[in-house]
Amino acid sequence: MEIPSAIFLGLAAIAYGLGLKHAVALALSRREDFPAYQWKWPEAVFSIGLASFFVFTALAAIGKPPGKIDADSLQSSLALYGGLVLFLLGFLVYRNVPLDHAFGLRPTNLARLAIASGAAFVLCLPAIYAAQWLAYSVLGADTAPQAIVTFLMEHPGMRERLMVFSIAAIAAPITEELLFRGCLYGFLRQTTGRGVALAISSIVFALIHAHPATMPALAVFAAGLALLYEYTDSLWAPIAVHSLFNALNFFGSLYWPDLVP
Repeated sequence: MEIPSAIFLGLAAIAYGLGLKHAVALALSRREDFPAYQWKWPEAVFSIGLASFFVFTALAAIGKPPGKIDADSLQSSLALYGGLVLFLLGFLVYRNVPLDHAFGLRPTNLARLAIASGAAFVLCLPAIYAAQWLAYSVLGADTAPQAIVTFLMEHPGMRERLMVFSIAAIAAPITEELLFRGCLYGFLRQTTGRGVALAISSIVFALIHAHPATMPALAVFAAGLALLYEYTDSLWAPIAVHSLFNALNFFGSLYWPDLVP
């Protein structure tokens, strides 16, 4: 690498690091208006139990051949995500949890929400891909891609791709953000503090994807989503960024599969 290029990359890395540090500090500085719902033990046990089910199911799948992915299994996944959202929301409504108050579902400044989400997306990407590069460096360049990436590469049909996109960009972001940022992070934040809540919820989010090579990148992504939730006080922001990130990965799986975390 030529010296001018190295200097430029070094300066860019320093600028990015400073910008990221400032963004994290800004997210953690606005505390008074964070969704202030006081989680009670039934909601806490329910959320932790559901998250634990995801984790144990994912860990049991590590090291085993991936299950068959076809149109029927994709339809089942869509139905499962929809059922989980209804199940979770139904329980919270039954418990008289005010959803708009608990998750900040009525933001007062949509422009600020959109700008913060866009900035968070841009800031997260370099950190995510750096974590992915480190993981692949340790595990080896021949690490197998995720099963869904292989499926997209082998099935060019529009129907299959629309179903995968619906799962990745719509169903998964809503379900996972509601459970892992809205409920799990919210409860842990209330009982353990932000630092522990950030670490645990991010690790759990990475574990449920059951793909060791992408877990560091997904943990970084989850931490960024939690910080965005802190800054915007609304679950809509992490849902939007999660959806955009998955949509980017969807198209990346079609055209640049080696880059998909």
